[in-house]
Amino acid sequence: MGYKPTWESLRGHSLPTWFDEAKFGIFIHWGIYSVPGWAPPTGELGKVPMDIWFVRNPYAEWYENSLRIKGSPTWEYHVKNYGENFKYEQFADLFTAEKWDPREWAELFKKSGAKYTVLTTKHHDGFCLWKTRYTDFNALQRGPKRDIVEDFSKAVRDVGLRFGVYYSGGLDWRFTTKPIEHVEDFEYIKPNTYEYSDYAYKQIVELIDSYSPDILWNDIEWPEKGREDVKYLFAYYYNNQPKGVVNDRWKVPHWDFRTAEYHLNYPDDIPGYKWEFTRGMGLSFGFNRNEKAEHMLTIDQLVRVLVDVVSKGGNLLLNVGPKADGTIPQIQRERLLGIGRWLEKYGKVIYGTRPWERCCAKTEDNLEIRFTTKNGKLYVIFLGIPEEERVIIRNFNVEGKVRHFLTGKYLDFKNIGENSEIIIPKSLSKHDDRTLILEVELSVI
Repeated sequence: MGYKPTWESLRGHSLPTWFDEAKFGIFIHWGIYSVPGWAPPTGELGKVPMDIWFVRNPYAEWYENSLRIKGSPTWEYHVKNYGENFKYEQFADLFTAEKWDPREWAELFKKSGAKYTVLTTKHHDGFCLWKTRYTDFNALQRGPKRDIVEDFSKAVRDVGLRFGVYYSGGLDWRFTTKPIEHVEDFEYIKPNTYEYSDYAYKQIVELIDSYSPDILWNDIEWPEKGREDVKYLFAYYYNNQPKGVVNDRWKVPHWDFRTAEYHLNYPDDIPGYKWEFTRGMGLSFGFNRNEKAEHMLTIDQLVRVLVDVVSKGGNLLLNVGPKADGTIPQIQRERLLGIGRWLEKYGKVIYGTRPWERCCAKTEDNLEIRFTTKNGKLYVIFLGIPEEERVIIRNFNVEGKVRHFLTGKYLDFKNIGENSEIIIPKSLSKHDDRTLILEVELSVI
């Protein structure tokens, strides 16, 4: 029996196993904003005061909004490099993607260890990367003169990855003229008309019909005047894609997973629901030529983010921001391949795991530890390599067998009050890479 367009019926949709077990996906922000590829590297979302966030927005994909704020760093850059009369829409003809090889992208994402991808099919600027019949402001009519969504979806599926679509339902700057300068502006500077709601609805249906996405990833809520229509949209989607998932950014009563972004809504502990954490490797999602190595997370830091997210029951959706020509900056490629090498060694403690009864612990020396479980095993993941062979884990007792994960060698240990002392010889830990992982039999804890 199919899903009906009621919230009660939609709540019967169970989270597909594939999404819960995937743990790691790649977000791709690519569009005409990639042509200027510029934003001030102000800081991370949640750490920058919101009263200056929009004027000094580090998200390069928000270039058009920043450009509308006269006197902003982006406005000054634009006037100096393109001229005050150069309209944002003109970037569409410079977005040619002349070096883009979707197969090469797909193979890189596969090597990173990711299990799914999410492509920005329409960001807030309204430029569409597919053959939509509802606007000429698209990649078939302008710039690349090709259906990027079709080519990308085929390439990633050919290498065994799932394919999802990002769609900005709440914002479309083709329908507005004023900039968003304060958080309060979201309440009224957005296209909240029946005309736009219908337009967005038809485009989502078009994406479902054309590409059968595994994920519908909406952003900035859904237009208020069309919000009751979302239950029809979800029913249509689930009946066409029963194992598909929808995120929580629609402002409606149903979702399959919640989202966190940088420091916003990131849980301190296991939240009790499925969630996904997204961020760029640096400060922006779209390509930003101002971002250097000091703005980027290292491979070590990215591995720790992945482990922390998974220990709390989440997935990591890590963003890649390609250049306008379709190439992925070398610094981003290096990080993807670095994560991939780590997952080749340790993927068993990530993919298909579940949170334990607690996410976190520390050693006596304050080295952070995370836990995951699978098939009767508890994985104790040290977010670094202990300096000493004798390691004491605070508030953690174990009875039974403990192994060094990579070598399978049994380790000596003893409980001391509420703590555990484990001896990890250097001859074993020298095999570890960025993390040290132990395997414990859950049944004896």
